[in-house]
Amino acid sequence: MEKLQLKLTSPCTQQWSDIERADGLHYCDVCQKNILDLTTSTDAELLQFFKNKRENVCGRVSASQLNRELFIPSSKIKWRLLLPLTLSALVVSPVYAAHPEYVATPNDSCADSTLVLSAVSRKATFSETAIAGRAVDSLSGNPLSGVKIRKSGYENVLAITDTEGNFKLSIADEDKATIFIFDLIGYEKVETMITNKMVVMMNAERRIMLGGISTISKSQEPLYIIYADKKSCTISASRLSELSPNWINKIDVLKDAKATAIYGIKGANGVVLIEIKKAYVSKVDFSK
Repeated sequence: MEKLQLKLTSPCTQQWSDIERADGLHYCDVCQKNILDLTTSTDAELLQFFKNKRENVCGRVSASQLNRELFIPSSKIKWRLLLPLTLSALVVSPVYAAHPEYVATPNDSCADSTLVLSAVSRKATFSETAIAGRAVDSLSGNPLSGVKIRKSGYENVLAITDTEGNFKLSIADEDKATIFIFDLIGYEKVETMITNKMVVMMNAERRIMLGGISTISKSQEPLYIIYADKKSCTISASRLSELSPNWINKIDVLKDAKATAIYGIKGANGVVLIEIKKAYVSKVDFSK
């Protein structure tokens, strides 16, 4: 099956509760279409729905459904990979609130950032246990870097995950039953006891968005450009969800000859131009 991503090409400022009709449907007077609620759809359902769609769809989606490859989980269990974790791995997943609120977690920089971790080694004593584990995205399984690990009730950071999502720390024997907190901007906090070789699965914060939705092939990802007045910079697709819909004034899409005429070979797969509102220009670093 073709690899697809969902893109919010036309953000909508309408409130979901304001466009509900007596029959339970949601109709937007701005785009004059019924708005589909896709927030509970699985990747498999989204792939099937958009399989033969050739036009944009007005919908309600979660930020975690956008700007990533949609996939269907394999039904085959890879026992060879699971075996080393059978006895000691612990998978932790936080519970969603019944009515999650919209949480904006923008990043103030356009440029991809790299976290450099300087670890201070400490020789473990007989009363300490060395712990190693990994933090991953609960939906995609991708490793999460920059996750801060703290002991519940304390502010000092004991460890931070590296670019592969791995972490290492030593804990006192009396802390084996203590709750530790895994914290990363854009994700729900996980509170759990820790064990060696554990895998911590973190859920992206539930941010609901309305607007026109289109699909693109993963192999044909366009060039994304953020601009405001004469300032501009490119941004990777994986970081588009960091932009709050409130920041965006409009989105234009250039295709084919029009895109390559202006942006050359970089625009071969199309160009998505995202204009930032003047009130939020200071939120974006256009120098990189």
